[in-house]
Amino acid sequence: MELKTNPNDGRAERLAPWIREMDLADQVFITGSTLVLEDIRLRRGDLPVAFDEADLREGTPAEAYRRAVGLSGAYAEQSSHLGADGIDEYWRISNLAREVAERIAKYHPDVLGGDR
Repeated sequence: MELKTNPNDGRAERLAPWIREMDLADQVFITGSTLVLEDIRLRRGDLPVAFDEADLREGTPAEAYRRAVGLSGAYAEQSSHLGADGIDEYWRISNLAREVAERIAKYHPDVLGGDR
């Protein structure tokens, strides 16, 4: 799969400091997930729920968590839409966003409020 992104666009410099404080594996997961989400968004002009994947790697942990949970929930309720690789793209969006939220909460449990 060829990503339709620009490797010189400065995204790494825009990683929030709180992401840089995570274990490297979690940094890579969040960064990679947002790249996949960006690729889907750029390929699909007909997404039922608009999103900006940068919201998951920029801003505060609480903002990123809230947006990730919202994105996951919004796409969990969509009917299946198979991608070129045969995987439901809405499932992929929902689950990537859910996992990003879980990684954020692992380091910043205060984002959960009274949820857990």
